[in-house]
Amino acid sequence: MKSKNKKQSSIYIITLFGILLTTFLIYSCSTDEYNYTNETATEVNSIAKTRSLVSQTWNTGNVLIDSVANSDEFYEFERCSEQLADKFSAYTSKLNNEEYDKLMESLNDDEYMEDFIKKANLEEELRQMDEAKKGLLERTVFLRLSEEERLLLFRQYAKSRELAKRKILKTRKEGNGNSKCEELRQAAYEQAKTEYDNAIATNCKGMGPLSPCYLKETTVYKANIRIANKDYENCINNQ
Repeated sequence: MKSKNKKQSSIYIITLFGILLTTFLIYSCSTDEYNYTNETATEVNSIAKTRSLVSQTWNTGNVLIDSVANSDEFYEFERCSEQLADKFSAYTSKLNNEEYDKLMESLNDDEYMEDFIKKANLEEELRQMDEAKKGLLERTVFLRLSEEERLLLFRQYAKSRELAKRKILKTRKEGNGNSKCEELRQAAYEQAKTEYDNAIATNCKGMGPLSPCYLKETTVYKANIRIANKDYENCINNQ
């Protein structure tokens, strides 16, 4: 009798443990999915704001440009290019001057750049960038655009992007007439973004997602942003 009770007790404990474990796993998976969904929604909302602004300001009168500009593929391309640039910046911000100079000197050194991709953990961002670029080229009329039309497309997006995210710091100097310096910086940002997107779309064809080409263009882009910020500081100090 005692043996039978012990056996029933063991079965009860095992069953209870199984129920608790299942409940924990379900909660854990639901939490992960919730966090992932929230992160994705935040990212999509950022692009959506720019997309809304573009639609309000877009007035090229060019059917081909407007077709690309209003496509999901174009905004996926932009999301991935910004994601890649942001991840790159997060890593390079931790480099000292010597390490950063080494990066700039090694843009044409494929072995160095491939090693850099691994150190910066950029593989997934590069794969997404490559897939988004393929979508832009294969499922829109992007390839029918002339070079001038491509630049107009990317310039219009860059301008709308800066308007959507601009948060000008109101300093005393800024209030004393340095808005011209800010205008010059915003123009430099727009030009850098335009050249970056155009280079990603046209210079890195058929090279594979982990090709140093994407990283090289990202490095040049962020270097131009650094120059724009430095020129801005010089502009303010010289007034």
